[in-house]
Amino acid sequence: MPTALIVEDEPEANKLLGMLLKLRGYRSTAALNGGDALRYLKDHAPDIVFLDLMLPDVNGYEICRMLKSSRTACLIPLVIVTARLAPENRIESFRAGADDFVSKPYTPDQIFQALQHAEDFRGRAGCEVIEDSAPLTEPDDDETLRKLAQLHNLILGRTPLGDESVERVNRAIEGVRGAISRWTAAHPGCDASLLRYELTPEQLVVAFQGRLDWLDGPAGAAGDAMDAALHGFDEVAVDRDRPCLTLIKKWA
Repeated sequence: MPTALIVEDEPEANKLLGMLLKLRGYRSTAALNGGDALRYLKDHAPDIVFLDLMLPDVNGYEICRMLKSSRTACLIPLVIVTARLAPENRIESFRAGADDFVSKPYTPDQIFQALQHAEDFRGRAGCEVIEDSAPLTEPDDDETLRKLAQLHNLILGRTPLGDESVERVNRAIEGVRGAISRWTAAHPGCDASLLRYELTPEQLVVAFQGRLDWLDGPAGAAGDAMDAALHGFDEVAVDRDRPCLTLIKKWA
């Protein structure tokens, strides 16, 4: 039976979510504060974590960042469930590494959908070859941030790279994405780019597909992004005919 950890300080809200999860065959454990959640996670690896942002002892973002920076926990799907509805809360949740975001009050279908997303991710994360893509539209687009958070988690949890190398790879990806986003924002109406990646037991290939005009923009932005790419990856290839920028990191 799959298991879930519910980190929610309101006992009734915790119980209600547990009842919904039971309908989908999950056994749940309740944590009423961040400390209880962290103590539980030291000895257990649930199949999913539902995390409230407003806890009496620890900020929910801090717990999210702690889990997503741990090699043993980073691939556990984590769903933020919160009454904080401002767009910046969604953005900050995905930047902290969350896999999904559900606002309160929620419907049962929203919880069931989050479970399905989590199951899909667990299935992909266990494959020998992992492929996915993320649209590079708005800098703070929910889907883009969610997909990038999962890619960052996969790099930490599924590769033998050291912490420093993981940080350089992630910094390079973010640097290129930022340069593309800034160029796209300054040129409305242009086609958006697409990030595609393939993670195998031997290497990570990240391809930025779409216009490469940003490389010819202000030297600072493009230069910094390419410098980060050169420091984070083993191979960097620019193909202006396709057009595509491809980054390759090998470890085998």
